[in-house]
Amino acid sequence: MVTDFKSFTSKLILLRISLGIVYLWFGYLKFFPHLSPAENLAQDTIDALFFKLIPREISIVILAIMESIIGIFLILGRYIRFSVYLALFHLACTFTPLFLYPNLCFQKAFVFTILGQYIVKNIVLVAAMLLFLPDKSRSSPELN
Repeated sequence: MVTDFKSFTSKLILLRISLGIVYLWFGYLKFFPHLSPAENLAQDTIDALFFKLIPREISIVILAIMESIIGIFLILGRYIRFSVYLALFHLACTFTPLFLYPNLCFQKAFVFTILGQYIVKNIVLVAAMLLFLPDKSRSSPELN
């Protein structure tokens, strides 16, 4: 039983670091104009969600900082709960183009474009992030 717990904990650490690498990588790209393939969509979505109150040049930097912070904290295993909640907020926002820009996300009803597939795969990231939120039955420090 102890071996199973250690094995599970090791896998969670690997998952946490993997998620951190993805977030840090995607965040890093956004610091450099026109390098991230998601830059225009991210800026358009932020414009729509915040009623164009945030200048595009600033919104992408804020997003880059947010994604990078999530990534760094996950890699280091620090402020995990904060990182997970911030990531879940971010991921919730990533689904909004499905409703705001359906013409970019769907070829036909229930047939995703590449962009739509890129967005929908975030369901897996949400599920992975939920593993790091503590519940009453778990008290591992890795999860808190």
